[in-house]
Amino acid sequence: MAINIAVGINNLTALCNRKSTDTILFSFEHNGIKGSVVFFLNSLTFMIGIKDYNVGWLASASKNFMSESLPGDVFREIKDMLDVVEFVKTDKGGYHKHSTAGLFQTISARMRNVQLDEIIVPTERELTEYIGRTRTKDKNYDKDGERPFFKTWSRNTNRGRVEEHNLEKTKRVFGKAIENHCRRNNISSVWSKTPTNKSLIFRKKVEEIIIEI
Repeated sequence: MAINIAVGINNLTALCNRKSTDTILFSFEHNGIKGSVVFFLNSLTFMIGIKDYNVGWLASASKNFMSESLPGDVFREIKDMLDVVEFVKTDKGGYHKHSTAGLFQTISARMRNVQLDEIIVPTERELTEYIGRTRTKDKNYDKDGERPFFKTWSRNTNRGRVEEHNLEKTKRVFGKAIENHCRRNNISSVWSKTPTNKSLIFRKKVEEIIIEI
């Protein structure tokens, strides 16, 4: 599932312009979950973190929609704080089924309504720390999930086509425009377990990144 965040993007873009920055952070709370969202203007991507659980994940906007999915290990960590949508009966009794929909509705509402005095501009050091929290062991979500830091680009001239899972990660970090460029030109993103001198280049404007690829 995905949620429409068009109005939220417009508000966050306006706040970035008023702050003269490409990156802002704001907080949210849902069912006792205290979290934060970092919005990257140039890539239209989001880094969502849950403070009390020290976990996070990345999400991108595609045609003004954001996916409501998150890594399996993150879901398991915060599941009990998510909304219960039904009770599923089984031979052994049953279980409560939780949904991320309410969480993302809360995040979307904050995107639309957050005010200038509620946002902060994170430092590069803080951003690097936040990226480190987006590690995941969920291979279905991200095969390179334990390598959250961008390292370099690789052309696949003699190695077949760029893999879909790699394009998906490129989109989550760099946004849809860079994913499209990599798809057209058969380029893979390469990732690292530790920070690199290019860890934050996704903050640059699309045209500047394309020149470097």
